Amino acid sequence: MMITIEELAEELGIDREDVYEFVSVFLDYTENEDLPALVEGIKNRDAEVVRKRAHSIKGAALNLMLSEISSLAGQLEKNAAIDKLDDSLSIYTDILERMKQVRENLT
Repeated sequence: MMITIEELAEELGIDREDVYEFVSVFLDYTENEDLPALVEGIKNRDAEVVRKRAHSIKGAALNLMLSEISSLAGQLEKNAAIDKLDDSLSIYTDILERMKQVRENLT
């Protein structure tokens, strides 16, 4: 279940506009920086790149209480830490879908 901007604002104790800005920055950065590097790491089977990018996504999502994204990125990070990348593309796709849902909830 996706948290709403209003619920997030209340939970974090900040204005709705600030939540919108923080989440927008997270989405933009993740979509433009972390995700392209992550998918490249998956394609190249570079577990260290996958681990680092997944860790970045996990932490930022956790700070914004986007638990589904954080959980998926955490799973990806753990798998990469043991060089298990077979399910990585599927998890990456799940992260993309959750991010799309978050973006839709912003409008």
